[in-house]
Amino acid sequence: MPETDAPRTRQQRMPIGVRREQVLDAALRLISQHGYASATMEAIAREADLAKPVVYKAYPGLGPLLQALLQREEERAFSTLSVAMLRPTDADPIGILLSWLDRLAHAVVDNPGPWRLILIPPDETPFVVREHVQAGREVALELLRSLIGEVVDRRTSPVPIDQELFAQVILAAAEHLGRLLLRDPDNYSPERLVAFAASMLNPLQLTPTDRGRQNEPTTGGHHP
Repeated sequence: MPETDAPRTRQQRMPIGVRREQVLDAALRLISQHGYASATMEAIAREADLAKPVVYKAYPGLGPLLQALLQREEERAFSTLSVAMLRPTDADPIGILLSWLDRLAHAVVDNPGPWRLILIPPDETPFVVREHVQAGREVALELLRSLIGEVVDRRTSPVPIDQELFAQVILAAAEHLGRLLLRDPDNYSPERLVAFAASMLNPLQLTPTDRGRQNEPTTGGHHP
């Protein structure tokens, strides 16, 4: 009789949440090393050392699995950035933006795997993944619009700023700088990239006149 694979050891029952994490971890390893084409349900089951029915119980198909993976990795990736956006109402929006870029750069360096899926998607990236990433870009773009709007509201310079185009440019620049960090971290350090961003954003800094107006008391009355 021909040889057959040894029977799989009966797997210990575990909560479905734990199984889902195992499945997502296995999928992330496969995609990071070999691209999306390698991430079939069968391959993920082998990588996770789980029976295929267990994988299908965790996720009914590859589409829902990839959606869950992208959502998890985005939440992990952006959790380090959320603190930078918590600011008092009188905070300098340019300083907030630079702090956000600094956190982003260090997050990419500290955990590059998820960011490769977001910033350097391979050609075979499934549509469901591209759609998810684009939705994330729209959220980031809306955030940038808000920050730039605050900058424009506080300036007295007569030079006009196209807020929509500026938000688009900043987002595209941040994504490009993130790709440089992933591809050549030795040459493009977070410090170098943030310093460059600061020099590019310098024309938007509040002028002394703007700062004086910003610090003016809101109540009426005269001062000695």
